[in-house]
Amino acid sequence: MKIDKKLNEIAESALVQLDSLGYRLDAIGVENQINRHNLIALVMFGQKRLEGEMDSISAAVDTGKSKIDNIVRSAEKLVVSATDLALFPAKYTIDRVKAQLA
Repeated sequence: MKIDKKLNEIAESALVQLDSLGYRLDAIGVENQINRHNLIALVMFGQKRLEGEMDSISAAVDTGKSKIDNIVRSAEKLVVSATDLALFPAKYTIDRVKAQLA
C-alpha cells in the first residue's frame, strides 16, 4: 500500500516536470510534443505492441504444441498397428487351436 502511494507520487512528480518542460518550451516559442498525454499515448502504444508480440509468440507455441500432439497420436497409432501386425500370426494360431478343441 505504501509502495503504491510512493510510486504514484513519483509518477505524478515526473509528469508535472514533463508538463513544466513542455510549457517552458512553448513559452520560448519552440514547437514541441512534450506533454503527459503524448507520453501516455506512447506508453499505451508500446503496451499494445508488446501484447501483440506476446499473442504472436503464444500462437506460435500453440501451433508447435498442436504439431507435437499430432506426431504423438500418429506414433501411437503406428505402434498399435505394428503390434497388431506382429501378433497376428500368434493370435490366428491360438484362435484356430481353440476352434479345433471346441
